[in-house]
Amino acid sequence: MNLLASINKKIYLYIFKEIIQILLLSLAVLTFIMVISRIGQLTDLIINKGVELKDIFLLIIYSSPPYLTFTLPMSFLLSTIVVLGRLSTENEVLALKASGIDLKYLFAPVILTGAIITLIGLLNTIVFLPNSGDLFRKTLINVVKKGITIEDREGIFNDNIPGVVIYIDKVDKENKRLRGILVSDDRDKDIRQMISANRGFINLDPVTLDLNFLLEDGNLHRWEKKADIYRNLYFKEYFFSMNLEKNVPHNVPLRKRPYEMDTKELKKALMNATSAFDRYDIMLEIFKKFSIPLSTLSFMFLAVPLGIRRRVEGKFSGILYSLLLFILYYVLMAFTENIGKTLGASAFITSFTPNLVVMIIGLCFLRNLNYEEHTTISEKIKHKWRGYIEKTK
Repeated sequence: MNLLASINKKIYLYIFKEIIQILLLSLAVLTFIMVISRIGQLTDLIINKGVELKDIFLLIIYSSPPYLTFTLPMSFLLSTIVVLGRLSTENEVLALKASGIDLKYLFAPVILTGAIITLIGLLNTIVFLPNSGDLFRKTLINVVKKGITIEDREGIFNDNIPGVVIYIDKVDKENKRLRGILVSDDRDKDIRQMISANRGFINLDPVTLDLNFLLEDGNLHRWEKKADIYRNLYFKEYFFSMNLEKNVPHNVPLRKRPYEMDTKELKKALMNATSAFDRYDIMLEIFKKFSIPLSTLSFMFLAVPLGIRRRVEGKFSGILYSLLLFILYYVLMAFTENIGKTLGASAFITSFTPNLVVMIIGLCFLRNLNYEEHTTISEKIKHKWRGYIEKTK
């Protein structure tokens, strides 16, 4: 018995080590594939704005948690199927059966890995994701500021803002006052204006990205091309602003989206919601912060039997199975959300239904886990498909 327990421990450690190695590799690859869509937009900041690589690296890190929400359970599913499938392909599972070891004991390392990934997933959706959204926006604002900084550029014509040239003669950094300000604004093709002022302030709103000018004691020269009118105005105080959101990479919202909010912010938004659909969507986001990470535990029941029964179906069949299963889970999640909204079902039931469905399917596969089968999963699917085609003829 002691020898058997020792063998089991070695098997557990071996499988756990193999799963962790594949999991880390797949997690890095899948997350990189998800994040790479933003890299093209961020490289524009390096080339055209001269932003440091350190800031770009931070932006990539801060944009990862939304993708980790899905890549964590997906990587767990992939790594479990691949590792157990390799054991089955190399007849190691058959050797375990011949040694009298119940294959259900293979759940021990899988459960341990699944529990770790679930905890990390919950930590990601509850803590990392809301904070990373704030950090991403702050870093992005700093990046934009670096590209258009004017307060520390004396005697230089700054043309980083498209269609606008700004010149500052002197900068009082202690009082943040500017002297000798000249602004050439050609953003509108039909109107050109030149503003000069002796003194003033310039401020960038970090939320709206409005660059606000408060100028004192100056002149405004304005030429309206269509009407061919030239205006020259003297002012004691003049305020105008321009929005710099175009300087930010596309698809980067400056305000928090619902999935980026923490539970307190979502509850506050729920209280302020006016329509029933908005309240339902917010309730779904609250429960999805728990249901998606907990999907790892549901995948556990499905990954073990699929991995063990995979047999020789090609090196990439495990990857294909895991991708198809996760796509099925994602489609099921979208389907249940639409049905839930239509029928007015409980948001709790709607968000956890995909997990329950996956777990039930996994339990059905587990019933005959220790029985030896001579057909592969793909062969079964082909056989059933052929039978269906024959019936429809």
